[in-house]
Amino acid sequence: MAAEKNDDPIEAMLSSPTPDRAPQSATPENPSETPAEQPPAEEKPPSEKPRREPRSPPLRPPTHSALEARLEVRPIGTPLGLRELAALHHRTWKMLNVQEKRVHVLLWPLAIHFGLYNVGAGSERRRPPLIGAFWARCLADAPLTLGHLYPAPLFKGMLASEVFEFGGMVIDPTYQGKGLVKMMSDTARLFVFSRRPKLLITNPIEPLYEMYKQLGLKTVGREPVEHPHAFNVKVWLMYGRFDEMAKPYFM
Repeated sequence: MAAEKNDDPIEAMLSSPTPDRAPQSATPENPSETPAEQPPAEEKPPSEKPRREPRSPPLRPPTHSALEARLEVRPIGTPLGLRELAALHHRTWKMLNVQEKRVHVLLWPLAIHFGLYNVGAGSERRRPPLIGAFWARCLADAPLTLGHLYPAPLFKGMLASEVFEFGGMVIDPTYQGKGLVKMMSDTARLFVFSRRPKLLITNPIEPLYEMYKQLGLKTVGREPVEHPHAFNVKVWLMYGRFDEMAKPYFM
């Protein structure tokens, strides 16, 4: 038998099911009494892959080791250095049967001397041998060795400070290494370009004539002359004006 319909509205209201409601958070009546809020968590940036630093190229050993033999140019200005220079001259000139007069030796301290030393393996604690040298001096500081053999018009209109004499170039004949002659020429050229004398005179012996000629020097006369301050040696009288010698290097 079907259930009778309930016509009582109050009873129907009480017996009807309660509709579902979404849960709501309880809000306090007084907003000032809200519990302490926790600071919001910091937003983390998206994870990035660590960057790799560029790798430096591998270290390579130096081309020339500090222990390898090398040539160095050093000034000669001490009594010990001048004694070594005199020994080098005697050893070299003895093979050429050349004897130097004392008047020439007395002019040595008045010049600027440059020595080429053979700095070899294991020689850091001992003095390297002197294997080459040359000197230069200004007419304002010392008289020219062979200046009186040059024609007088060559010096016309020049001051003493503008005239330099260059010489004393000596090379140890027993040296077996390479590059000595080139280094000697480069050092001499470097000195000339650093001082820039208006006139440069020099007196090379016959075996060194071609090397001096490569520096751009000209010759006085057609033959070498007897050296007035050394026995059994002939020298060429050569000269150069800096303006003309520098033309190939200053275009």
